[in-house]
Amino acid sequence: GMLLGLLSPFISLFIFYCFRFNHLSFFTFFTEIILTGNILCPVISLCAISNLLVFFIFLWSNRNRGARGVILATLIYICYVVYQKFLVE
Repeated sequence: GMLLGLLSPFISLFIFYCFRFNHLSFFTFFTEIILTGNILCPVISLCAISNLLVFFIFLWSNRNRGARGVILATLIYICYVVYQKFLVE
């Protein structure tokens, strides 16, 4: 569950890249648009929403430990975003 929760935001970012920015290489998209544009934290926040789908799939299939892992992965993303927003200037 935790592994899928950690990978799900990257998969959703890649899907967004494929539909919107497929004329660039993924490396160029990531470095020039996300890192240079200083939008890494908002992108992580939006991509972490895809964990809801994974969480509910685990809940509907009665895999409660997997759902707990997705919650833990989401909390890791939340801690990173809070650290970047409030503690790093």
